Amino acid sequence: MPDNSARKLSFSIEPKFISTGNSLAQFYFFNQVRNDSLLLFNAFHHSVEVVDLGVDSLVGRLLLHSEGPNAVNDIRAFYFHNRDSIFLAEENFSVALVNSKGELKNRYTDFQSRFPLEEKDKVYSNSPSLEFVSQILYDPSQKEILLYFMPFDQLEKKRIFAAYFLESGKSKSLPIHLPEQYLDKKLDMSKLFLTSGTVDKSGFTYLFSGSPLVFRYDFQTQKVTSTEVNPPWDKVKADDIPFGSMSSEQKQDFMKENPFYYKIYFDPYRNLYYRLSSPPRPNATEPDFHYVNYNTICVRVLDKELQVLDHLFLPKENVYNVGFSFVTSEGLWISYNGANQDDENWIKGDLIKFDKVTN
Repeated sequence: MPDNSARKLSFSIEPKFISTGNSLAQFYFFNQVRNDSLLLFNAFHHSVEVVDLGVDSLVGRLLLHSEGPNAVNDIRAFYFHNRDSIFLAEENFSVALVNSKGELKNRYTDFQSRFPLEEKDKVYSNSPSLEFVSQILYDPSQKEILLYFMPFDQLEKKRIFAAYFLESGKSKSLPIHLPEQYLDKKLDMSKLFLTSGTVDKSGFTYLFSGSPLVFRYDFQTQKVTSTEVNPPWDKVKADDIPFGSMSSEQKQDFMKENPFYYKIYFDPYRNLYYRLSSPPRPNATEPDFHYVNYNTICVRVLDKELQVLDHLFLPKENVYNVGFSFVTSEGLWISYNGANQDDENWIKGDLIKFDKVTN
């Protein structure tokens, strides 16, 4: 187990279980926290569940319609703005807007045709992703949905993000590109993809699975800045992405020999960022190596300027599922993986509390 001594941050880790009363029917990935209310999309009940994190208990359910004029189906992501504005990304590249009664208020579709003529060629031509980390990226100040255009063959330098403005019904590309070292390359997106993003009042922050760089787009200046947030371990080979085709065995070796960067969160209560990643595992022997649910998890703590403050390694190995994690007023909560969810009356995880920075 890596060393957690010589801290700059004071923190504690404790179990924090969420009571379900055996009424939550499946493991969750679509989640969002608003004012210490955890919102979960429940595909079994076709509903949005509301958990009060103050008492760690299910307190409400917003039922959605699967048939009739208010029907929304094949939901892949959501964003809960308020009880009368719940955005749901559907599998057919549309976004439905419903209220707390499940009534359909609007549906936004065909985002690519909403670009002005001079904008259409600025982004990659594939359909935009609306299920970015299972949560729609939404900027409430501008009432815009952020769209990610995942590239495959980067024959020319094009933009990877756009904004769709709800009020005008128009799309506009944003001056955000792949990092310079990935341009003009044929990428296998299983080796490098945009894994996480977080929106705040002044911009959004994002990262790629195979790069230690953390990127920030400023809404006002429309500029991208980046910080190389190197992990606290020695590289086995490199963080460099191999380009071109690879066999399945080569992909397995690549994932064993390199770190994986999962998530970036902004903590508005402490003005901190948390990046979740895992170190290389060159001696792994699993026949079908996978990067999620295994390995040691490292939390890198950054200040609001993306400068590194500290790091910690979570105390349990092969236990966590970082795909189901979130920030509350108490700290950073990370779920256990499916193998360690052994009681349907609870969703089990650990809470990391960050108290203060020490000199």
